[in-house]
Amino acid sequence: MTGMAETAEHNGRRKHSTGESTRIALMEAAEQLFAARGVDAVTLREIQLAAGQSNSSVIGYHFGSREGLVRALITYRLAGLDAGRQALLDRIRDEGTAADPRAVVWLMVRPLADSIRAGEMFVPFLARLSEDPEARTSYWPDHLEDFWSSERMEQLVEAALQDLPDRIRRGRTFQLYNSVLNLLGASARTHHISEAQLHNYVDGWVGMLTAPVSYETRAQLTD
Repeated sequence: MTGMAETAEHNGRRKHSTGESTRIALMEAAEQLFAARGVDAVTLREIQLAAGQSNSSVIGYHFGSREGLVRALITYRLAGLDAGRQALLDRIRDEGTAADPRAVVWLMVRPLADSIRAGEMFVPFLARLSEDPEARTSYWPDHLEDFWSSERMEQLVEAALQDLPDRIRRGRTFQLYNSVLNLLGASARTHHISEAQLHNYVDGWVGMLTAPVSYETRAQLTD
């Protein structure tokens, strides 16, 4: 390879590296701001400045729009979360505990807790996004499935809670999803969650999932 070719290749790699680092800086700055105030309460100018960028068109260049930035952030973070979740799912299946309610709760909780401990603010961002179903629908990437509220999660809960009526099981799955996001999201804002605290939360969530259905509730279902 000639000297000129080597220089061109080196400059191309450096440009790509610089561009990728800028994208990540913008996504992480946006994540922090969105987690604190919500997606629609943050201006693109605030994100640009928080990421240390002076070019006012940098977000448009890398993401096209606010929606493009939010979708890129979700895609970026879910890659790590899904890898952790899949490894945990494979493990509990190997152990034969996929129908254990506690294992199912940990499947939801552990990757999110690991994200918080890594200093990421994706969990409180998701909590903010879940507050507005329309916003969540608008911003969620079409090609990505949200495992935490998907049919797959419901199937795992169904296997763990076979004795519960379908309506009760669906309601408790939804309750679990929202409780996990909001409680862990609040913990993420303090940047601290101990393992003992996390286990205590899981105890509560397992208790909520497996609580007996009262006569009053069964009567309401019948009516």
